[in-house]
Amino acid sequence: MKILISLTTILPILGGCGQKKETKSKTSKQSIDSTLPVIANAEKETVVTKTLSFPKTAEGVQQTQTITYKGDQFLSLTIEQIMPMKEEMKKVVAEVGVAEAQKLLEKSLAEDEKFTQAKSLEGFSTSLEIINEQELKRVHTFDFQVLDVNKAADTEYLKNMKLKEFLKMKPKEYVEDQIASGATEVNQ
Repeated sequence: MKILISLTTILPILGGCGQKKETKSKTSKQSIDSTLPVIANAEKETVVTKTLSFPKTAEGVQQTQTITYKGDQFLSLTIEQIMPMKEEMKKVVAEVGVAEAQKLLEKSLAEDEKFTQAKSLEGFSTSLEIINEQELKRVHTFDFQVLDVNKAADTEYLKNMKLKEFLKMKPKEYVEDQIASGATEVNQ
């Protein structure tokens, strides 16, 4: 009888212990499973900025791109190019100096219909600066939160940028493709 009482007392206690262990491991697994979507959502909501530097081209153009995105959406793209001046421009700079040549360049750009049409787009800015007697710096900035991409893609000045195709890519894939093609990520 003592054995029977002992077993009837011990078995429910052991059974209860077994269930607690099971419940505990389920809770841990549920906790991990419920945390994973939070991490994934945090990644989707995090604004990421990557700066890529490209190898100098055969023509001597050095380019950097700064890509800002959140999840699968591009927010902005800034393309900066340092390029050698054409001989004609070098002669002008040699004659009148960098400051005066910059004024002449700005006047010429203001009279260029394609350039002014693109520059008037909301969400797009561009500049062309003479940085020394040998080089120019061109900067294009696209704010995709504001820019009418269809309108921009139809302008003569931006037609070769292929903006519609660019935006079909996922930002993370774009960065990875550029790195695979020879670009290097610049730590900020």
